[in-house]
Amino acid sequence: MSVLLLVLYILFFTVVLLLYFLVPKKYRYIVLLTASLLFYAVYSKFMIIFILVTILTIYFVTMLMTSLDEKLAKKISEGTFEKDEKKSLKSKNKLKKKWIMVAGIVINIAILTILKYSGFIASLFEGILSWFKVDVKLPVCYLVLPLGISYYTLSSIGYMVDVYRGAYPAEKNMAKVALFVCYFPALFEGPFAKFNELSPQLSEGHEFDSTRIFSGFVLFLWGTIKKFVIADRFAIIASDVFKNYSEYSGIIVILGIVCFTIQLYAEFSGLIDMATGISEMFGIKLAKNFNQPFFSQNVNEFWRRWHISLGDWFKNYIFYPISMSKGMMKLNKKIHGKVKPFFELFIPSLISLFFVWFLNGLWHGASIKYVVYGLYYYLIMMIGMCLEPASNHFMQKTHFNKDSKVLKWVRIVRTFILVNFGMLIFRATTLSDAGAMFVKIFTSGSFVLETSINAYDLILIILGVISLITVDVLLENNINIRQKMVSMPYILKCFVLLIMIFIPIVFGAYGWGYIAPDPIYGGF
Repeated sequence: MSVLLLVLYILFFTVVLLLYFLVPKKYRYIVLLTASLLFYAVYSKFMIIFILVTILTIYFVTMLMTSLDEKLAKKISEGTFEKDEKKSLKSKNKLKKKWIMVAGIVINIAILTILKYSGFIASLFEGILSWFKVDVKLPVCYLVLPLGISYYTLSSIGYMVDVYRGAYPAEKNMAKVALFVCYFPALFEGPFAKFNELSPQLSEGHEFDSTRIFSGFVLFLWGTIKKFVIADRFAIIASDVFKNYSEYSGIIVILGIVCFTIQLYAEFSGLIDMATGISEMFGIKLAKNFNQPFFSQNVNEFWRRWHISLGDWFKNYIFYPISMSKGMMKLNKKIHGKVKPFFELFIPSLISLFFVWFLNGLWHGASIKYVVYGLYYYLIMMIGMCLEPASNHFMQKTHFNKDSKVLKWVRIVRTFILVNFGMLIFRATTLSDAGAMFVKIFTSGSFVLETSINAYDLILIILGVISLITVDVLLENNINIRQKMVSMPYILKCFVLLIMIFIPIVFGAYGWGYIAPDPIYGGF
């Protein structure tokens, strides 16, 4: 997102905000829907057709499933059925619903696959066929990805699955379903939403609240500072190192990897803050997506604090269904009592988490590199699970305090190092580049970094890191600066807002000859 786009975006949501509070409460969701469709049409042009297909698909699929449930309930209430007959009717109804849900999921996954993964699948099959001396070129879709397709597709699938499970009935108002899918603040980078949590907030209409608008605007501005002042400067260093890693020593390669990690965190969390801040001004609360992830003491905890909404989606719609499947239940019964209690838990987790992390990697991008990225975390977590009993036994035998502050910080540093290796895989152009950069880490040489960063940028980078750390430390200790700012005198509030507006305008990483990097998760 360039500064020009940011300015246009601010003007857009300001107009929408004004209109939202001018119209009657019961029609305010129409303002959000109109704005969201207009935003999508301007940004994605003809690609709006794909999000419209998703909206129509999930609306009719969920309505059909709810209709079947209503007909079954009526039939049972009006008739006199034995227990076995009722059970049979419910079983047949569930099977019908299942096939309807599967059809809806297949349609949406097919669209996502064709647009995002056709090149990857074609190259994979072409490679396999080449082993058998078969030279063939498979068709590939070269369209640019529609905005937020991975986000709205998975959120939509979650809605269909929830209705199938009977978590709540289908929404009968198509406009409200459409708004859930295309709500404009969350289209860029999420977070993922659950229909029963987000849709009621979108459709109920909220009262004007100056305190809430101030708090939301502060969060939005903090997001712009993280993106334009901090992340985009770290992007310059990271880009230089990853492009020219062969020319640098190990210490510079490490610096480049760490810079990318900070860039990704500042940018991704910054854009989420912007979306959350805008939503807060409307009175809408988006799902939390970050919870100070770099205070994590292991990789498992890191992913519970990083991209939280994605982790929740995989937990609810991949991990639990596999863990509770008939095949897994049979396996649990088969191994029960025949292996140690540790393995009774470990083996099902080993299988279920493989699919979670394989799909997590594939969701991030259409290449083997991203699959390896996902499986890297899977491997780290499995090793951690295997070592945990031995670690606990060692702690008990040596009477070492595993909750000591020293050990806590050792674990935090260890996790940060492991995460940076994951970021290396994520950012490198290819797996071979990632491998070459990893080897390069252990080489000596000059500490000089050839980059366009100057002393002015370096000062802002240092101040940016201090700001990020300070805010996260305070949040980790349950100190919310925004809440304290809300209670400040009116004049002081205005002064703070002016300063926060001033910072990205004056200190943002842009200018003559500077090309703003595209959002890292923007194509998702």
